[in-house]
Amino acid sequence: MKIGVFDSGIGGITVLGELRRSFPSVEYVYLGDTAHVPYGTRSAAQIRQLSADCARVLKSTGIDALVVACNTSSSLALDAICDVMGEVPVFDVVGPGVEAAKAARRKCGGSRATVLVLATRATIRSHAYGKALGANVIEQECPLLVPMIEEGWLDHPVLHRTIKEYVGAYARAGRPGVALLACTHYPWIHAAFERALPGWMIVNSAQAVARSLARSGIARKLRVRGKSRAGRVQWIFTDPDAVPAMARDG
Repeated sequence: MKIGVFDSGIGGITVLGELRRSFPSVEYVYLGDTAHVPYGTRSAAQIRQLSADCARVLKSTGIDALVVACNTSSSLALDAICDVMGEVPVFDVVGPGVEAAKAARRKCGGSRATVLVLATRATIRSHAYGKALGANVIEQECPLLVPMIEEGWLDHPVLHRTIKEYVGAYARAGRPGVALLACTHYPWIHAAFERALPGWMIVNSAQAVARSLARSGIARKLRVRGKSRAGRVQWIFTDPDAVPAMARDG
């Protein structure tokens, strides 16, 4: 069994990590479109084209399923990706993210609890999460975070100040709720969000994506031990000069 995973950059590696822990017998191909990161500040047409291009590359490797580990692509280009993939199953991150946020909300007082959706500009303006989650949802775009994460500024003072600018007003409001990290880059800076939003339940969808595959029609195949390449990752980056350390080491 071979699964393809793609993102605009290193964000999807957070999803890949959960998939590898859940399904160690599977072979993976990871594509990071580092030549075009970030997607979140691009037009919908550009996002659709870039996402479809990533899907074509991964399809050419002979994958059995595709995980779109990018909230921006999942929000704006899922139909274009599915058109490219044909009969190959496609899994997105928005649906599992919504389910994870709903589960967290139930633990925080039910529908009255606020869900703060933190994402790229394109994801927020698609309202994919707002429409799915309903009432008491705040959608906050955070356009500067992905470039900082791609630069490796995971604990940089500028990163912390920027997050405070984005979420400080909600932290000061004194009514903690659920903060959904609706960008696969953001789990890299989970601790920074915890620091900026004391008392809030911080949720990311990576584990929920793995659970969605476990409940899918390919679940049985995911548990079958493959040949010598089981558990290995083939890395593809569209900018060969932008290969992250975690890919070089993995």
